[in-house]
Amino acid sequence: MSRFNSIDDVWMFLDFIPMFQKAGTSAANFSLDAIRAFCEAMGNPQDQFPSIHVAGTNGKGTTSYLLEKIYSDAGYKTGLFTSPHLLRYNERVQVSQQEITDQQILKFFRTVDDLLKEIKLSYFEISTALAFWLFAEQEADIVIIEAGLGGRLDSTNIITPQVSVITSIGLDHQNILGDTMEDIAAEKAGIIKERIPVVTGNISGSARAIIEEAARSKQVPLTNSEKLDPQWNEGTVTLKKTGIKIKTSFKEPVNRWNIAISYTVAEILQDQFPVAETKLLNAIENFEGAPGRFEKIHPEYEWYFSGSHNSQALESSLEGIRAIKSVYETVLVFSAMKDKLNPEMFNYLKGFKKAYFIEQEGERAAKFSDVKDDLQVELLDESQKENILNELKTELVIFMGSFYFYPIVKRWTENVS
Repeated sequence: MSRFNSIDDVWMFLDFIPMFQKAGTSAANFSLDAIRAFCEAMGNPQDQFPSIHVAGTNGKGTTSYLLEKIYSDAGYKTGLFTSPHLLRYNERVQVSQQEITDQQILKFFRTVDDLLKEIKLSYFEISTALAFWLFAEQEADIVIIEAGLGGRLDSTNIITPQVSVITSIGLDHQNILGDTMEDIAAEKAGIIKERIPVVTGNISGSARAIIEEAARSKQVPLTNSEKLDPQWNEGTVTLKKTGIKIKTSFKEPVNRWNIAISYTVAEILQDQFPVAETKLLNAIENFEGAPGRFEKIHPEYEWYFSGSHNSQALESSLEGIRAIKSVYETVLVFSAMKDKLNPEMFNYLKGFKKAYFIEQEGERAAKFSDVKDDLQVELLDESQKENILNELKTELVIFMGSFYFYPIVKRWTENVS
């Protein structure tokens, strides 16, 4: 008899497992042994579908969603695995742009109930195994797998993909991945497999040298999307080496690299997974962006959400703001995890017309006392939200600092009319 009689039993089970959002590194398992053993007991579903593996400090989510749209629009049955979820756990696993259903999640947990008692998995490992199981069961044509953290020891790294992608290298999660760009590049390069092509984004210097060496040692063809020389002009991306111009809905110039990466991947996989160029370009032009990545959060007002929380992403968000208005004409509503706070972040968050701070729940969440001495911010809480948001209707507003901030922003803004 399974202990999972309803989806509520699943949510209750997952709630008791430490989650990285709240518990940080104590919620992670930095070894592939458990996930390998678990998937082997399931019949190795991760080997039953073709995949693209996407890692990187920034841009991996947008690139994953963009690749999924390209292949879905071309008529393939696609799978997509991303993290973290923003509103619902179901977001993490999608087939043909449809979130996994509660019934499918329940079926998985009932199927592997005994195995979960035998092999203890982290929250992310369970989500990864669920994704592999569903993609195999649904016989997906091609699956895009976003790495969760790092690459080398990330639980997604038991797949053998058709292409590996490293979008960017920046300083983030240094307490786990290492203090230097070289350390972090080595962890991301851990997804490189023998003779599997690798595509990189805008990565230079010592970080690039680390990835090139990893590619050489694995006898891997490495393609730098820089070869397309992507240029940005007010939302239009020109792949200069091809002369192709693509009008997009993107606000952040950095997305020219995510487009160049996706175009390069499609080129490499053209023999295995043909996509007509017109369909490829139409998919990019009609792509509305990945959730939480400079997303327009309200249909009427100039309010945007960006989960930016490291220097690369924060700079990108500021560029997106400047494409609309100057920073000193913009209102910032900010929230973050305590372990992300540092002087560099504070520097990016200065110079706004007005700044508010929102406290989240959980031991990782930063409190007002952690930021008030470094930033000119006002604490914004539940009791004030209606009045403040009404006052901000005529302002350009950026909600920023953490993907875990997203559900609060959605809840606060969805009823503003």
